[in-house]
Amino acid sequence: MKKTLTLLFASLIYTFSFSQTTWNLQKCIEYAFENNISIKQADISKLIAQNNFQQSKLNLLPSISGDASINYNFGNSVNPTTYEFIQNATNSSSYNLNANMTLFNGLQLQNNIKQNQYNTKAAEENLRSTQNNIALTISQYYLQILQNYELLDVAKKQLDQSKQQKDKTEIQISSGAVPAGNRYQSEAQIASDELRIVNAQNALDNSKLLLKLILQLNPEQSFEIEIPTLANDFSFDESLTAERIFSYAVTQQPSVKSAEWSLKSTERSLIMSKGAFSPTISAYASLRTNYFNQQKTYTTTNNLNFNTIGYTETSLERVIQPSPEIITTKTPYATQLKQNLSEGLGLSLNVPIFNRWNRVTNLNNAKLQVTNAELRLESTRNQLRQDIYQAFSNYESAKKTYEANQKNVYSLQKTYEFSRERFNVGALSQIDLSVIQNNLAVANSELARSKYDYLFKIKILEFYQGKNLQLN
Repeated sequence: MKKTLTLLFASLIYTFSFSQTTWNLQKCIEYAFENNISIKQADISKLIAQNNFQQSKLNLLPSISGDASINYNFGNSVNPTTYEFIQNATNSSSYNLNANMTLFNGLQLQNNIKQNQYNTKAAEENLRSTQNNIALTISQYYLQILQNYELLDVAKKQLDQSKQQKDKTEIQISSGAVPAGNRYQSEAQIASDELRIVNAQNALDNSKLLLKLILQLNPEQSFEIEIPTLANDFSFDESLTAERIFSYAVTQQPSVKSAEWSLKSTERSLIMSKGAFSPTISAYASLRTNYFNQQKTYTTTNNLNFNTIGYTETSLERVIQPSPEIITTKTPYATQLKQNLSEGLGLSLNVPIFNRWNRVTNLNNAKLQVTNAELRLESTRNQLRQDIYQAFSNYESAKKTYEANQKNVYSLQKTYEFSRERFNVGALSQIDLSVIQNNLAVANSELARSKYDYLFKIKILEFYQGKNLQLN
């Protein structure tokens, strides 16, 4: 019980400290790299490719195998060592150790090593590509949160202005400068501003939820991001063109590199298909022995046995022939294994003659796979060019929109300041001032949206230039 309470307390402390952490963009990206499922799957694919690469190198080593068998025979059988006929129930066992090594097979083993090496490179680039895509998505959601924070701030400032305006309206009503009905216009404006705050807060909460989901955090846990100080004027090398960015990206982007490595892999597969037409030369070695329970050992002693072999013709005396005494025993298990041990070495040559056109079909398919890989590489490059040109066009549009919104806010701010002075002296109605105030609030909201959209478009172009995603 005490241990359970200790673990629960430690878990609560960790959860509390984790929820109090402020997340910046870099931390979000690093966390996703460690926990995102798509990245984990890409990493597993890379590890599988590495294992296959390692195994292809080990395939150059000889293969060694051993086998053993035990047999029981009832009735007639044959001694496997002497090939004598046996009319008893017997049991026997045999043991074999074999080694085989391919010396030459059209360099298929060597080319398979190269192919798996290229597959490993392609898998590594696929992992990088997945990480880049996740980083871009996280950056977009992160900037969305920053944008919604700014929109919420704009709405709160608008509400403060409306409350200050209502206080001035009450003073004017008390002095009889404006009718009491202006109070309702002020209250309506405040209610409208409060609704704008609610909508902005909902948008902020939803954008936080989206980022937590892609980070695969608990949606219920507290989550706050670091709000960096961003300049209103963003720096970007205006001398860059879409073609210059593409010229760099096409040599660095992992999606293109992965397609290039995949092409090299299919080219090696084609070479392997050609190698399948060559003869195969192999070396082999074997070690064998066996045991038979009816195997006998015959031992000659110094004792002599005298056997009658006949009689003399005249005296009928016995003719005796001496012979050494022979003792018959069953040969021990270990002795048989040693006596029956045999070794063998050899070379084998296998020449392909006809196998129902399988090799020809494999060769033709390998050529088609190379062509398909070439088309895939070309398609990847074309897609990258299209994405960069589209991103550059989006950047130019976002820049113009942001600059136009800056001018619009500046003009409306001046208009609002002038109109407020006129309202204070009774030269402008409450309704007209509210219209101008709402226009300014809408303009500030559009400025915030275009600001972060412009920043994200810059970050996309910087991403294609190989720069890290950061908000410094």
